Amino acid sequence: MDDVFDPKNEVKTDEKVFIAMRKEGKIYVSDFPNGKVLSTITDTAKENEKVIYLTSRTQIKATYISAKDQIVELKIQKFDVKGGELQQPVEIRIDTGNLATLTNFLQFLLSANLASVSAGRLSFEKNLSLDPELESKLHALAQDEEGKKQIVKLYEEGYLTSGLDIPELIKSGLTKNKIEEKRKSISDFREMLSRPEVKEVTDIQNFLKEHPWMLGPEYKSLDFRTAGFAGNPDGRLLRIDGLSDILEVKLPSEELLRADERGRQYISPKLAESLGQLSGYLEFYYSEYSHERDDTTGDEVLEDRLGKYYKPRGILLIGRRGLETVNTMAQTIPAKPKYLRRLLSYFHWIEVLTYDDLLERAENGLDNLTA
Repeated sequence: MDDVFDPKNEVKTDEKVFIAMRKEGKIYVSDFPNGKVLSTITDTAKENEKVIYLTSRTQIKATYISAKDQIVELKIQKFDVKGGELQQPVEIRIDTGNLATLTNFLQFLLSANLASVSAGRLSFEKNLSLDPELESKLHALAQDEEGKKQIVKLYEEGYLTSGLDIPELIKSGLTKNKIEEKRKSISDFREMLSRPEVKEVTDIQNFLKEHPWMLGPEYKSLDFRTAGFAGNPDGRLLRIDGLSDILEVKLPSEELLRADERGRQYISPKLAESLGQLSGYLEFYYSEYSHERDDTTGDEVLEDRLGKYYKPRGILLIGRRGLETVNTMAQTIPAKPKYLRRLLSYFHWIEVLTYDDLLERAENGLDNLTA
């Protein structure tokens, strides 16, 4: 009896009979017009039970599509036996994306020295890190002449793609996935901004909180505060030098610039309102700040503390350069970088960033890392 590919994956009587007749451990291959199905069978006994007769049977089935030259789905079915017959199965499906994760995980389990893996120190793909023992081995490998030859071999075979010298090859190999992850984050953010229903709080602020690096390499984190509190902007950007800048987030659809009938340019009402709001926040921090000193040494405290930021710079994230996705009026003009600089150069300690500026900076930062 041939196994029939069923696109609805329904378990029919003849299929259950066929599964019951299969030999454990053998690989079965069945063709269908667009590809083939590969499957195998294993028997399972209940705990502490001798396998004298069939207790349950598990089928693992992979669906291969010829046009894609890849396995697109893995299906695991467990059939319990009652009255000598297979019952309807419990089924798990694993799609293409999760197959890659499963494959990597199984390869890791088969090849790793599991006793050396520290809890919380090793994860796959997106957040690649190393346990201390493996990191030490890689460092020793890079310092040894024979070790360097092995790394060069990996490079020549395409496992490492970098023009850097030998001591940097390991670093390049480990950071490649991270760079690609960040590029995808930029792409996801650009797609989010194109949605008409995007929300500045639940969508944009939450995304930037997870990706503060997009605002510049000088920032370590982005903390958002409860809205509506006096003197409280949308977010505090913690700098690497221990000081802070404040961020006010507005929608990408906001209008930025206008021009009158004589061509004279001026800022839109929404931009003027937002600048006034941010100026008020800056005034609050400048006027309320008092020098703090360490209780023990008497030295001045040089790092900002919660709500006490020393002369922060204000950043307003708002609008787009073009008019395609902007709420426009008859007088609205594109927010070209030179136009913005011309009109906003008198606002000291405030920087207005369009979302296009932000995307360009993030992309350029990644390009500099890989140049």
